[in-house]
Amino acid sequence: MNIQLSISLLASDRAASLERCLDSLRPLLMQIPSELIVVFTGTDTRVREIASRYTDKVLPFTWCNNFSAARNVGLWAAKGEWFLYIDDDEWFEDVTEIRDFFLSGEYQNFGSACYIQKNFTEWDGIHFSDYHAFRMARIVPGIAFENTVHEEIVPRLEPCKYFNAYVNHYGYISDTGKLSVEKSSRNLPLLLKNIQERPSYVKNYLQIVQEYLIASDLEKAEEYCRKGRKLCQNYQDNFYRSWLQVNLLAILYEKGDYEKTEQEALLMLEKEHPWELARLDIYAALLAIYSKRGASEKVLQYGIQFEETLAGMDAKPELWIQQSYGDLTEGRIKAPSKLYQIRLSCTESALKLGDIKQAVYFLVLLPWEEENWMQQYYPIFDNWSKSYNDFPELLSHFPEDSPYWQLQKAIGQAGAIDNIKRQEAFIQCMEGTESAYLHHQALKEAILQQADLCKMVSVMGLDIWKQCAANVKELIPPEETDKLERAAEGLVRDNPLYGFWLKKLLCEKELIRGYLTGDRLIHSLEEYIGYILQFYQIQYREEMFRPENQTQLPKDCQSALCISEALKKIKCLEFPEAVRLFRKAIRFYPSMTSVIRELIRQMTVMANTPVQNTGDEFRMLARQMKDTLKVMISNQQYTDALPIVLQLSPLLPEDLELLRMRQTILQETIG
Repeated sequence: MNIQLSISLLASDRAASLERCLDSLRPLLMQIPSELIVVFTGTDTRVREIASRYTDKVLPFTWCNNFSAARNVGLWAAKGEWFLYIDDDEWFEDVTEIRDFFLSGEYQNFGSACYIQKNFTEWDGIHFSDYHAFRMARIVPGIAFENTVHEEIVPRLEPCKYFNAYVNHYGYISDTGKLSVEKSSRNLPLLLKNIQERPSYVKNYLQIVQEYLIASDLEKAEEYCRKGRKLCQNYQDNFYRSWLQVNLLAILYEKGDYEKTEQEALLMLEKEHPWELARLDIYAALLAIYSKRGASEKVLQYGIQFEETLAGMDAKPELWIQQSYGDLTEGRIKAPSKLYQIRLSCTESALKLGDIKQAVYFLVLLPWEEENWMQQYYPIFDNWSKSYNDFPELLSHFPEDSPYWQLQKAIGQAGAIDNIKRQEAFIQCMEGTESAYLHHQALKEAILQQADLCKMVSVMGLDIWKQCAANVKELIPPEETDKLERAAEGLVRDNPLYGFWLKKLLCEKELIRGYLTGDRLIHSLEEYIGYILQFYQIQYREEMFRPENQTQLPKDCQSALCISEALKKIKCLEFPEAVRLFRKAIRFYPSMTSVIRELIRQMTVMANTPVQNTGDEFRMLARQMKDTLKVMISNQQYTDALPIVLQLSPLLPEDLELLRMRQTILQETIG
């Protein structure tokens, strides 16, 4: 049986990623006639041991700063009809498509193939750019790698098969999560030397531009991009020309030279007749500039040209493949953050111009089925509703299952509805999105319209509810506070867990901002810790509240337990211990510092009061003395009243009526 495929990779000293790479190749090695060749360029014995588990063909190579020389070792040892190469820090997600290419015999109709290299720019696995990597070729006489860095197989035989299969590649990211300049530091000297030796080889200029971009050297990137463009004038290769066109604009835009970016883009469109794929990227650059300037007419003009060209490409999908080069691909044009922002900007520009027809045209192109993207735009829609008179008409074209539309329906923006339908709309809004912004708005409006919150919060997780409740207490205007209080009381009755949390927040706000004193302060504080403890008692077993287990409780709960004990100590006149407990509570929950400080101040006044035993007899005597003072004041007997008020004042330091009488007597006596 002939070997259909030889797979080769360079293994340096990256043991961690090598095994994942080799493991991803196993389906190919097991299911089609194939061989694996590992060219070992490092010194780590673990790497050799891992490689030896997968193949006997582990070929040593002494590194000499020449990637092609190393690749050729694997290529020239290959026995297969086709050759595939991969790096040891890459791994295939799924090789089914490549497997079927060989098993079906389709490979016999092609001379080369590309698979996708998915280059991640952050460790989160979300941000990446796709690159069609020419990594597979039919083995023919004279085939070899060339270039010391960014090596490639020559000759490149047509036709070329483009796979959707891809490898993951995190090799450009440093341990800090940013793009690493380590590879650029290694590659730049090799590329500069290669350019010296082969000054007319255009591809070197593309490669060095990429390296300077990774190194954030925009001046050098622009310099070599322009040099490459100049060389392209002597060639008919639209792949290189297109890549250099769009990257020159990207560099100028990144430098903040928007005027120069605009000039270059317009000149390219007028003089260079770019391919459709490059033209889309050029339109996108112009749209970014005109959106930044607020030039609505220009945004609309190029937005329409962008969409018409895009539709033309989608009508002939083979153009995406035929015109792609490097990272200039369909994925680059349709990157959600880029494509959706264009459509959003075009919609707003049409609104500014009062062109509702065009506004609707771009609006319906937004990703309504992708809620994770749409939720970013809800604050923008709200701003439009306040800024543009045509927004209600635009709103009528929103999909009716959109959470944003459901909220507008609930608050009557889409026409009058009854209470049952309003309640349903609120719930559909909450269920349809994870947008914190929309949740907050929906909850605020439901409270103002006195809707039943119990059904709404039943579709929310507790963490989301906490965020919403924290915001909604700030969103409700002061004159509507009574509605918020009623909503909280209703939740305490129907859904205590959610209700106690809202009551806790409302009470906390009153304590911190209400300037409470005396008995009112203590009463509110007791109410506050009661809500906290009831909230957590619903969720935790009773034994968690024992002293030996309390450290496992949330910080606000631990703080509430300390405050509860401190208040008991105040009633027993054990002020030093109360102060110690209050300070401990602040350590757990610093937000209550101002409240505790005020309570300690008032407690200090109490501690300095000579008489604390205010029994019935004392209170009766105090009332008699106050009545006597009132008579004396009414008879203007201020001199006789003075010794009585001076004697009584230390005994009743918190009696405001006595405080006023004291001031009257002192003023008249002095006068």
